[in-house]
Amino acid sequence: MTLAQRAKNKGDYQQSNQYLEEALRMGHDTQIVLMMCDNYLKLRQSDQAYFLIKEESDLFSNASIWKCYLEILQTNHFEIEIKQLAHLRQKTIPLGFEPLSETAQSQIMKNFRQKNIIQERDYLKLYKLTLKSFVHFTQSLLLDPSQDFALRLTLCEDLVKLGIKTKTKVFVLGESTSFVPANTELLAYNSLYREIISSLGDRYFHEPSKLPEILAEANLILGSLYPKLSEYIDEPDGFASDFNHYLVTRNGRSHHDLLEKIYRHLPTGY
Repeated sequence: MTLAQRAKNKGDYQQSNQYLEEALRMGHDTQIVLMMCDNYLKLRQSDQAYFLIKEESDLFSNASIWKCYLEILQTNHFEIEIKQLAHLRQKTIPLGFEPLSETAQSQIMKNFRQKNIIQERDYLKLYKLTLKSFVHFTQSLLLDPSQDFALRLTLCEDLVKLGIKTKTKVFVLGESTSFVPANTELLAYNSLYREIISSLGDRYFHEPSKLPEILAEANLILGSLYPKLSEYIDEPDGFASDFNHYLVTRNGRSHHDLLEKIYRHLPTGY
């Protein structure tokens, strides 16, 4: 830390961060993270600062981390994430900046559509759009039945975090349906999702080594039904049992047709 501070005082932020990375390997410390983020911002590597601060478990109650987090969002021009925080926390966040030009926003959306494989960094660029542009672009993507279900899930949840009140069309299992984001829970807070995951956890209580793989598969299945889980599942414990039986025997019993349909609509590679 001392060497890092000396390097920083000399304006050598790259060297400072090398010392700080070594310090982090010895053990986590909030002050190390905050100094690294500040160095990244001075190096104009605000994306690196973003990924680092998002690893912190206490983004909101620690005043120093919260202040740094907001500074990083503002530097990255992540207007969408700021609006999501304001909605979820029911508090005004007094951060202001000029929106990107319409030309710059159009280029972001054009580049996104041209990507065959969407990486996290590609998706985060959408957070630089204005609220109006983001919502319209997201809704246009959700109208495409060929979109990867994981992208669809992320898009839907981002609209939920924004509290969008307009009815939005979306494809689930290849069929057009609609939902109102403001009236929809995030997947992790959905009662059906939680009951199914809990039921699977109980079933594999004595086989903990198998649980991570089972839960990963369950998240895949349930994510593909979002945001319409309740239209396909009405017995969470029964579904969990049939899903587990399907994985072992390829017989989903009373939910067999649904499970077969889900797997048919999953892209190759899942």
